[in-house]
Amino acid sequence: MIEVKNLALQLGTRTIFDGFNLKVKPGDKVGIVGGEGAGKSTLLDLIAGRVHPTSGEVIIEGNVLTLNRDVYADFSEIRLAEMSAAEKFKMALLRTLDDKSSTAEKILLLDEPTKYLDSDDVEWLINLLDRASALTLVVASNDRYFLKRVCNRTITIGASSVENFNLSIDPFGVEGDQSINKQSNAPILNVEKLMKIVDGEPVFQRVSFTIRRGQKVALVGKNEIGKSKLIKALGAGIEVKGKVKFAAGIRRAYMPRVYSSAAAKAELFKLKASGAELLIMDNPTSCLDLPTIMALERALIEFDGTVIFADSDREFIQAIANRIIDVTPDGIVDRISTYDDFLNNYSVHRLVAEKYI
Repeated sequence: MIEVKNLALQLGTRTIFDGFNLKVKPGDKVGIVGGEGAGKSTLLDLIAGRVHPTSGEVIIEGNVLTLNRDVYADFSEIRLAEMSAAEKFKMALLRTLDDKSSTAEKILLLDEPTKYLDSDDVEWLINLLDRASALTLVVASNDRYFLKRVCNRTITIGASSVENFNLSIDPFGVEGDQSINKQSNAPILNVEKLMKIVDGEPVFQRVSFTIRRGQKVALVGKNEIGKSKLIKALGAGIEVKGKVKFAAGIRRAYMPRVYSSAAAKAELFKLKASGAELLIMDNPTSCLDLPTIMALERALIEFDGTVIFADSDREFIQAIANRIIDVTPDGIVDRISTYDDFLNNYSVHRLVAEKYI
């Protein structure tokens, strides 16, 4: 059980919490959402006792479990170097939940647990937490799909004001033959037999597809390096074997993957100012808070152009994409489909699995 009573926290001149109250009963699964700087991670630190409130109190009845570097202590350095971020998280979580040193109620605190997980890993985590019915969970996350599946309630903290992006095509910014803009499904990008070698191994090969105007294409799948390299080949022109050809006169803009919210928002405003009709985006939601993700989602749904993007946010992909390309080390699986339908299609699962054999 967790009870937060009249909590206040002042950091310098900034007020993080003032009169905040929260009660979490045993077995509750509570999601915490809010804008950047609202205090989601800080609330978890307060519950864990890593930060002390200016006033008020946090009452805990149970054993608080969090994930930190201590859970990796018995892994060798070589093994750690071989493990992906997702593998480290999954192993750490299993060991944390398997801790039998106390018979008290287990209270698990998680901060953005799905950040480095693919769709299969997210389902694994959802099923694990679902089976742990007696576990009390407080999780800060921007992943709406995960929160809907796991949490019996979600609370929003802080206030946020997000500017609308209003992405639009500049009709005067396109050079060359502008008839392409009048043809609703005209081909604008042709990719033939792309291959990328990293450390002597192909991260993708035999990649061929044609993108038509108005399509919103999500690159998905387990092959994180492959998706990243393919999006960079299309957007940043990194060297690959094969052919990438854009239609004449297509104005395009590229958003690279960034690692801070400030950099992400700066890149988004560059897209807004570009007036491009083709947007190529590398994990645009990875550093954004939920209100900004939702604002970007609305803008891309309304955008009357073409989008090619890689991302791990299932709700974001489902809302935007009308075509899904799963990038594997040995070709692609390509469907005109929503993301949910793609994930639930048995033949798609079989085709993807075959490419990893």
